Amino acid sequence: MQLLKAAPEDIPAAKRLWTAVFDDGTKGFCDFIFSVCETERIYVVKENGQLVSMLMAIADLQYKQQKGFYLYSACTAPDSRGKGYMKRLVDFALKCEQERGNSFCVLKPASRQLFGFYAQLGFDTVIKTRRSSVEIKKNIWQSADFDTVTSGRFKSCREKFFGGDMVHYTPKSYEKYAQYLYTFGGSTAESEHAFAVYYKEGEHLEVKELFARSSLDGMKLLQAIREREGCESAVISLADGSDLFLGEGRLQDTYAVKGLPRDAYIGLMFE
Repeated sequence: MQLLKAAPEDIPAAKRLWTAVFDDGTKGFCDFIFSVCETERIYVVKENGQLVSMLMAIADLQYKQQKGFYLYSACTAPDSRGKGYMKRLVDFALKCEQERGNSFCVLKPASRQLFGFYAQLGFDTVIKTRRSSVEIKKNIWQSADFDTVTSGRFKSCREKFFGGDMVHYTPKSYEKYAQYLYTFGGSTAESEHAFAVYYKEGEHLEVKELFARSSLDGMKLLQAIREREGCESAVISLADGSDLFLGEGRLQDTYAVKGLPRDAYIGLMFE
């Protein structure tokens, strides 16, 4: 078994593995993911010359004065699972990223059961979000600016309405996120008193992030989005400590992290 940083000639095999495990039919998504990740930050396991496991350090993060990274697309070929490859690969990637000056790591497990697996690898903090469902009443008088948030403004828009400790992308990685968001159907909405990132999912909105001065301001922004998109309901992801009340919500484990406190807010990761 070899633990390696990927070389350019490994990318076709890595794409095939990624597609076999993660592809949901979104056209161009695999190529996009590999285009925004540096090849040497794709970490792989090879067995008898065959690439059997991989993960990606896809984006650089900042939390106060700390540097970190987002661990993404961890997967092993089905016929190679149960051999301990991923445990060794995560450890290898963490050591390599430490050498780059990164002191924390964020990942989003693909299922609830995987939180226990990552806990065994030293990811000892679980960060929760509150998922709320809300009906949106029609209000033709509400307006907002749409899709005007550039990569350079993401950080300021998020900080404007959020008073807690937040994990940010670096400026370069905010560029990657903005490209991802707008390429694959996401939108931003901004008013004087609220900010949201959302997708239209059939007949409802999937709101990935919503900050507002008050619950009323948040609802007004949702009403403005309804006027644009025609959706009468929304599912909203809110920070664990958010004081917005927008429908009944429930807390759920969202991120496993290493090197961050439990009350840090993350949000807005590639999914």
